[in-house]
Amino acid sequence: MSRKFFRKTIAVFLLTLMTAALALCLCGCGKGSSGADCRDVLDACRKIAPEGSFDTLVCYGEELYDESFDSLYGIQFKDISDGAILYSEEGGRADEISIVCMKENEDVSVAKQKFQERIEARRSTFSGYKPEEVYKIDNASVIVQGNYAAMIISDDNEGFEAEIRRVISEGNVQ
Repeated sequence: MSRKFFRKTIAVFLLTLMTAALALCLCGCGKGSSGADCRDVLDACRKIAPEGSFDTLVCYGEELYDESFDSLYGIQFKDISDGAILYSEEGGRADEISIVCMKENEDVSVAKQKFQERIEARRSTFSGYKPEEVYKIDNASVIVQGNYAAMIISDDNEGFEAEIRRVISEGNVQ
């Protein structure tokens, strides 16, 4: 191979690499339109959670999240730009924190309503399955900030709400 061909190949490779890096910077892998990444929000929640309360984080862009989102929450997947769910995979705990970033601000009220419906579905499930967990569901909360809606079912809703709001605010949410 000639040096000229080798140099062109390297130049094309570097240009492709730089273009991909620029695209990632501009789009933000999994970031909501406002700048806060739902994965980061729930990672922060996991860090303040008591040990063992949450062991699974599933995020927008992952097969499990993308394929089950519509049926799990009733929010149209096409209407969100980011999202994540934090829960205990073993299944005996009602604890769940979910967050979505809606593409359009006017759709946040739909997300809030669907999260309320999710809470009622969890109450129905746990009242017959594990009634000692129902108090968490009875105290569940749904919060809205900008294009974000979050559902919190846990022993410490206020602590998680404060952490969610802090991380979203630091993400330059408008």
